[in-house]
Amino acid sequence: MRVGVIGLAGVGRTHISKWSEIADLVSVCDLDSTVLAQITESSQINGYTSVEQMLDKEDLQAISICTPPKSHLSITQQAADRGIHVLCEKPMASTVSDCQAMIDICSRQSVVLQIGHKKRFLPAIQRLKEISEGDLGIIQYMVHRYPHPGTSNRDWFWAEDDGGGPILENAVHAADILGFLMGNVTRVYAEGGNLLATDHKSQIDCAVYTLRFASGAIGVVNAGMVSTSQFNFEDYYVATSAGVAEVKGKFDSADTIRYSFRSNPNQVEEKSFPNFDSFRAEIQHFVNCIETSEVPLADGYSGMKAVAVCRAVKQSSETGKPVEL
Repeated sequence: MRVGVIGLAGVGRTHISKWSEIADLVSVCDLDSTVLAQITESSQINGYTSVEQMLDKEDLQAISICTPPKSHLSITQQAADRGIHVLCEKPMASTVSDCQAMIDICSRQSVVLQIGHKKRFLPAIQRLKEISEGDLGIIQYMVHRYPHPGTSNRDWFWAEDDGGGPILENAVHAADILGFLMGNVTRVYAEGGNLLATDHKSQIDCAVYTLRFASGAIGVVNAGMVSTSQFNFEDYYVATSAGVAEVKGKFDSADTIRYSFRSNPNQVEEKSFPNFDSFRAEIQHFVNCIETSEVPLADGYSGMKAVAVCRAVKQSSETGKPVEL
């Protein structure tokens, strides 16, 4: 399978590394020729500063889109029109309407569209999903702490019509995982503000918000750029009618699950899954979906729902009112 990666800053480098293990990575593209040269000078990979040129010349079967969210729709359109399958980094796009357009384009051209919500592949999250659909029962209540241990000086990251700041660019993972585990969100209420990222006053950098789900369940999320490398963690606390569970670990790689049943609360089951590579897992899953026509675990519809929740969080924070979805 011939593959190209578009966007080489940050997460694009990871896609290059993982694709090199799985398929035939033949080309990369970035607007910055200096960044491009860093990749191509020490490899046999072809480099381009034009997406259109790369897609026309390289006879690709699949691409990874690792560019800022505002560009995702345009690149997806160009790829799908050429019959090229798309793995698009999160957030799926900067707006819900762009997400819907991406879904429509890929459906019309019969190409696979997968969104880079790699945390769905974490074994601890998979195990929580399994037991919540089994003996533990439907999740009625969840608290998720997702404090980002970093910052960003990239203009697109903070732009409202592009990265959307930490709530869209980062905390879209939180929206996605709660949706994955608990279903569709029907109402969002948020309190947020610009409390720490004072160089970017126009953008909220953290929020605490509640989600009401179609099932009647509720979730609480604490998210934003509020942490440091020495406090590198995330966790989930879950309650059901039959028991409780906790998933925790390092930021973006929670690897341990503990759970017990109300009928025997002193018996706690615990399992850890160290060193799991969720990036590699999502890319391998994408390849499998191309080869088998399977619907991706993180498809376009789930990506769009996560963006809708994040936009609702920002709207609620700004207006002080709940947002119905």
